[in-house]
Amino acid sequence: MSGAETKPMSPVRVAVVAASPQARANLQALVDAEPALDFAGSAADAATIADHLAGELPDVVLVELEPQADDLPMPAPAPEANRGPATPALVLLTDEADGVWIHEALTGGATALPPRSATPGEIIAAIGAVAAGLCVLSPEILLRLLAQRKAPREMASAALVEMLTPREIEVLTMLAEGLGNKEIGRHLNISDNTVKFHLSSIFGKLGASSRTEAVMQGMRHGLIMV
Repeated sequence: MSGAETKPMSPVRVAVVAASPQARANLQALVDAEPALDFAGSAADAATIADHLAGELPDVVLVELEPQADDLPMPAPAPEANRGPATPALVLLTDEADGVWIHEALTGGATALPPRSATPGEIIAAIGAVAAGLCVLSPEILLRLLAQRKAPREMASAALVEMLTPREIEVLTMLAEGLGNKEIGRHLNISDNTVKFHLSSIFGKLGASSRTEAVMQGMRHGLIMV
């Protein structure tokens, strides 16, 4: 026979964590029914899952979180520098939608956050994905994360709007339109020196060193539209 024989892939070892005995039984049945998965043990608390395992560490820890859980029942993750192939991937079945909580879960080591209503096929797919080194997030989770990241920028922009006076925003808008100091002065009926004073104040508040940079900062923070 020519050619190398293909070595069959080992099943993914999955440990199950759920506070409810019925939930643990259901998740074990899901794992047992999938030939590509191998049940490695179960526990009511992820912090003690190691005490319930037979043999080597699992590839994946599947955790079902109760609604309104006060904390993240996950084993403490290894420091990033020390994580290796032996560190189990974490799949959290949760209905939590708070952006801060989601960020903490991902920072704490979770690599998939399917909803508790996920179908067996979706859960199995998530397990397979994280075992292969991927991250699985639903569109809803991604939107929450984007909203959380966007909020500080919106607050910063709002603070800048409060810092710039209405007259300074007028001057900045005219800068964006390409007007020079004398043209701005004529439009606003103010002296050239007053225009320069406003520009100096705008540059300082926006941290800009040039007219172009001031306009770019104004556009970035939504202060002006061009």
